[in-house]
Amino acid sequence: MLKIDDFNELSALHKAVLAAKFGRTADDPLSGDPTFAGLANRIYDELAKHRDNKLIGADAYEELRRVKTSQGFRGQWRTAVMTARGDSSFMSADHASRIMLAKCYLSPFSCTDEELEQFISETDRVAGEKTVDRLFRENDFSGAMLFGCSCDYSGAGSAHIVLGLKNRRTCDVFFSGVRAFRISREGDAGDDIPVLKKHITASGSIQKLDLSFAAGTGKEHIVIEADSVDYWV
Repeated sequence: MLKIDDFNELSALHKAVLAAKFGRTADDPLSGDPTFAGLANRIYDELAKHRDNKLIGADAYEELRRVKTSQGFRGQWRTAVMTARGDSSFMSADHASRIMLAKCYLSPFSCTDEELEQFISETDRVAGEKTVDRLFRENDFSGAMLFGCSCDYSGAGSAHIVLGLKNRRTCDVFFSGVRAFRISREGDAGDDIPVLKKHITASGSIQKLDLSFAAGTGKEHIVIEADSVDYWV
């Protein structure tokens, strides 16, 4: 049986788990997986009580473990909400099961009963309040960088795109009821991050986003059409 007792190795494993669950390109199948949630909790518990933990005390670790519910920055909360919305099993489950799954999505972070209810409420929020037209009208996307893009056709179909804006802000755009998802690439982007050069939006019965990026000598084109859109900036 694998046993990790080195503090630095535990820290590295903890960072890898957080990246998989809450990173810019979070792994959706792992985000709400109960086994993975249990592993995330065990790793955090081991870090908090490790004999070589000389930086902060156990009480401080518990305070850091509090889930970040603020929507003003790219935190664990909004990433978990968006991935849960794309999980057909979560969305169709009864209330008690959704509470248990919400804990999995938010692990290894802790939250109150009220916050769990808030999590359920936000996954159920009425669609149609936001449009891609409104998103690009109310925010400056000049020079926006493409951090990640993914699509899942299981269930109703969902897509997620992450853009870096000016002033170190991050924009997460989440599509539900995806009807079309196309990515085309040409040339060589190298290690450069694709930068937005042109965008076309259309909002009506269908939300359509057409983005053109350039990086190095390469180009990237993304087209998404969906029933509804949600986002945080």
